[in-house]
This record gives sequence, C-alpha cells and structure tokens, in this order.
Amino acid sequence: MALWGNNDSVGSGGTVSLNYSTGVVTGSGTTFGQVGAASTGDVIRFGDRDGTYFGDAVIVGIASTTQITIGSTAGLSGASIAGTSFSISQLPVYTVLDSKYSEASYGTDDSYVYGVSSDEGEASHLTSYNATHAGWVGVTTYVDMHGNLRIKNEVLVSMSSIINDANDDTQFPDKVISILTQPSSVGVGTTDTATFTVSAVSTPAGSLTYQWQYSSTGVAYTNLSNDSTYSGVTQVSLGVTNTDASLDGYFYRVNVSATNAETVVSNSAVMTVS
Repeated sequence: MALWGNNDSVGSGGTVSLNYSTGVVTGSGTTFGQVGAASTGDVIRFGDRDGTYFGDAVIVGIASTTQITIGSTAGLSGASIAGTSFSISQLPVYTVLDSKYSEASYGTDDSYVYGVSSDEGEASHLTSYNATHAGWVGVTTYVDMHGNLRIKNEVLVSMSSIINDANDDTQFPDKVISILTQPSSVGVGTTDTATFTVSAVSTPAGSLTYQWQYSSTGVAYTNLSNDSTYSGVTQVSLGVTNTDASLDGYFYRVNVSATNAETVVSNSAVMTVS
C-alpha cells in the first residue's frame, strides 16, 4: 500500500453508508474496485467540504463494486453516514489521522489537504491560496481577531504530477484570468465608429475567448452578435458602426473565458452619441 499517489479525484459515483462498528461501507451506484475507481490504499472522503463533511478514511479492503472496508473510523466526525455523497483521493494516508487534518480531532473544516497540480500551483500565485509548490498541500484557514481571513499553506509532499481535479477550484483553480486593461467609455458623433477594447491574460498562459454584451440600462446585459452595427463581438475589440442617437448611453462589457477557468466579467463602458 503506497503512502500516497498522484490522483486528486479518482472516479467515483453514487452514495455510501457506513457501519461504524464494522468499518464496512456499502455503496449505491458505486464502482469500487473497477478500473479507474477506488482501490485499496485510496482515501475515501465522506460528504462535501462545502456542505456536510464527515471526514476521511483509508480503504483497506474491497469486497465488491458496492462494498469496501475502511481501516479506521478515528478520522471521522462520528455522525451517522447514510446515503451520503463521497469522493476518492490518493492523498497521503498519514494525513487521515493527523491531529490537524482529521475531522474527528480537529473538529472543524478549517484544515484540509489538496492535490495541487503544476497548473493549479501557478494559478494560485494570483490568489490568497498561494502554494509554494505543486503537490499535496495542507491548507489551514482561520479568521483573525480583526475579522480577516488568514490562510496558511504547508507542502506535505512536493511533486509535479498531480492529475485529475477535485472540486476545489475556488481554492486552487486550474487557470486564473486577469483583465489588464478595462474597456473605456467613448463619445462619438452620429454615423461614427466606436471601438471598445479589453486586454486580458490567463495564468498559466493559454487561449482566451470573448463575448461582448450590451445593456441599455446598465443592469441586464445581452450577448451581442455580429451584424450591420456590431463587429468583433467575440474578439478583444468590439466595433460599433453607424452610431445613432438610439444607442446613446448604452453600456458595453465583455465576458472573458478559458478552459478550466472561471469566466471574468470586465467593467462596463458607456457610449455617448452626440
């Protein structure tokens, strides 16, 4: 049994129930033991860190696709686990009973172990979860006496081969998009051409996609399509031709997207037609 692997999200599905007395986990709609699914030595995480979290346990036996056995329940909260969502990871098994990261001993969801890929590690430099290296990273969060969120990172295993993607993109996104230059408001005369431009990058570097939008009120926005008035609606620069008084005071903004990144919305710019 390896102490850790490189897979942050082993294929899993269905729900599970646990018999605390025997350590037997019974699944519904699960695929334990099949290729790409849970194996002996993996860590099963009961519940959801963003919802109800029961803790982690090491899988020590697989009887069938719907039944496994865990080595200890000491890392669990003790609450009943029945029909519960779960996930599988190959994080370091020693963290399951670590006094800091165990749900049972620590008692809160403020300390957690993440599998951070090289891309996630690079992207995290732009976030408050700045990881010093890719690998298995322990993160402790707390609120200080002034009400500020504090984050401490500890690289438990330094490695650059973490694969797959657990549901942790709020903390460790695969990419972060930054808008360097926001669209600027413009003033034009009737029948003139107005141009709105954005400059953005992603970390790690990669291709970006754009979708310009408009609003007559600055509240509800609608995606633009290329037509006789608008051009470049999916490019870095939006062109507005044959401007007339009906477009006076319109707001324009752009959604910037990338694969495995949260879409970023630019500031709004106003077009004044006089």
